Amino acid sequence: MDEPETTTTESTDTAEPAVDAAGQTPVEIRPVPSQPRPSRESRLPEHPSPAAGTGPVTPGIKSAAPGIESAVAGTVGGGGRLARRVRRGPLLLVLITAVHLAMLLSYAFVYPTWTGYDEAQHVDMVYGLQHGAGWPAPGEKMIATGVAATSDDFDRGRYQDMFQAGGKRRGAAPFAEIDPTPRDQRRSFNALGGPTPVDDGRLSNQMVQHPPLIYAAGAVLLRALPGSGDWAYDQQVFVLRLLNILVVAPLPLLAWLAARRFGLGEPSAFAAAALPLAIPGFTRVGATFNNDGILMLATGGLTVVLAGVLRGDLRRRTALWAGLWLGLALLSKAFALTLPVMIVAAYLVGWWRRRAFGATAPGVPGWRRLRTAVASLPWVPAVLAVGLGLALGGWWWVRNYLLYDAVQPNGWATNPPRREPLLLPDSFLTWFWYFFRTMISRFWGGLGMFEPPQLSPIAIVLATVAVVGLSVTAIVGRRRAGRPERWSLAAGVMVLLLPVAFAYLEVGQRSWAEYQQYTRGIAVQGRYLYLGLVGLGVVVALGLRRALPGRERLAPLILLVGALLMQGAALLAICSYYWLPRRVSFTPARIPDVVSAIGRWAPFPVGVTIIVFVLAALLFAGTIAAAGVQARRQPAVAAGPATAAGPEPAAGPEPAAGAEPAAGAVPVTPAQSSAATVDPAAATPGGPVTARSGAQD
Repeated sequence: MDEPETTTTESTDTAEPAVDAAGQTPVEIRPVPSQPRPSRESRLPEHPSPAAGTGPVTPGIKSAAPGIESAVAGTVGGGGRLARRVRRGPLLLVLITAVHLAMLLSYAFVYPTWTGYDEAQHVDMVYGLQHGAGWPAPGEKMIATGVAATSDDFDRGRYQDMFQAGGKRRGAAPFAEIDPTPRDQRRSFNALGGPTPVDDGRLSNQMVQHPPLIYAAGAVLLRALPGSGDWAYDQQVFVLRLLNILVVAPLPLLAWLAARRFGLGEPSAFAAAALPLAIPGFTRVGATFNNDGILMLATGGLTVVLAGVLRGDLRRRTALWAGLWLGLALLSKAFALTLPVMIVAAYLVGWWRRRAFGATAPGVPGWRRLRTAVASLPWVPAVLAVGLGLALGGWWWVRNYLLYDAVQPNGWATNPPRREPLLLPDSFLTWFWYFFRTMISRFWGGLGMFEPPQLSPIAIVLATVAVVGLSVTAIVGRRRAGRPERWSLAAGVMVLLLPVAFAYLEVGQRSWAEYQQYTRGIAVQGRYLYLGLVGLGVVVALGLRRALPGRERLAPLILLVGALLMQGAALLAICSYYWLPRRVSFTPARIPDVVSAIGRWAPFPVGVTIIVFVLAALLFAGTIAAAGVQARRQPAVAAGPATAAGPEPAAGPEPAAGAEPAAGAVPVTPAQSSAATVDPAAATPGGPVTARSGAQD
């Protein structure tokens, strides 16, 4: 068993004490000579920082996750008070997650079969595994005839101009004016030609360049459903869409967990959970079948673990969880290859925080301090996390290099003809301006293949300015905080943003290389940044907390209202382009026509489509109402001065009831405190939850 760690604390400007890797909330004590030690009920500045030591010292402990507190309400004192907290807190998280799921389901109907990014190619990989095609080499996997029979209409057939090139503006009929194959006449993949490869000289299926994990999961799922091989093709694709929806469903929960482990208060954690709802392009990607979802899930889980590492949790158990999430990410997509850098950076920041707020012996020579610092680096947990991840998922990329002399080979095994428009004049500035604005617009609203439809430029600019501004606010911090505190917190924020930053640089590097060869803007997709949504949500929530001093309770409401506006603007653009006839503008009176048109293309009777849409609307309205009620009921939190705390004092007697807290401590109400403690795995997705009422081992 790992030895427990000794912690001391510091303060930041987050709203509540943070949750450590054990699911505990260390309470900061600011000792003042001649005054008694604060009680367990003392409210203290947030974001405590562990110092060098070997085990947690937690005089007062607050439950890590209010949702977990219900499991211990019967064993911990104040059960009624705890139950009220559970009802008030996690209910909003449940509602946010429910809205997230409802919107994903709605987009799964709004976007007809085959309108996801490369959806036909992804589904073909599943169909091939079902029929023993294995995993061919690059250039050798031709799409199955049964898949191409219907998907070709979107990729190279009668809908191609409207779907991929904005043809509606040139007179091409949208989906609203096209009569799809009647639902009872839609046949299965087997009946449409089966797994026989097409032989018309087209490009091969490039998805062989990716790991097979999500495709194998899809094949297992379809095989487990009796008779699914005889279902209509669009129903089989919808099952795979449901698989991807389930994969990305936990993202709001992961964002909430990461925010709590990073030290944010509960309202800010709810705001972090709501951020994915504010990105319509993400909802579109999550609602269709692809290999992006499993990467988002794995990176989000890793971010939850590393949020605790950034706070100084250097235990081996935490490193094992980080390694498991890294291994899963490496079996999803090549963008995960940069995640080991994030792990190493997180461990360095966590180590730095422990040393920055630990006691330094005076008079020690510089060379000895340097040697001690190097020896104290978290070699074992960092190597354990990265090594385990590489062992679980890195073998795939080693295999590629050994077989094809490339970590990620060209899936086509040739340079395909390009259909993107030329970017002239040929210069770096021409490319950079195209890349910069296209990445932003497709991050928020990659709603078509390519454009239109697209979000309003006003919505894109406002959302971008808000996120960038809040991120800068989170990094800069409050000037009243001590320098070590500001720097360590800023470093932690930047680590959380590393997945987005690395993905942006990778996409830019590839796009620039393609531009030099073709003079076209190629592979510029904002969806590649979605792997970092959990970390981005935490950063935005922290920035919003600092932008609203004393009014953190408003953060979830602000994010949810913003999400409603963004989703409304996106659905208006989608429906106006795809689901209204030519030369017809959207008005509320057109909603029945839009729903009827969507229902004709859906794989199930129109009543199912209507139920999903109504449920999503009601849930969205109810969640915003719940956030508003919670914002009105929660008192404003006064932001105290940010000063670094010293080492933890020795345990002393508790003050009598009603005694004044020590200077510098901020009192809390009983509803804000609990004696419950949670096993360290509780704050790590996938870990067992074990509630206890004493100190952790």
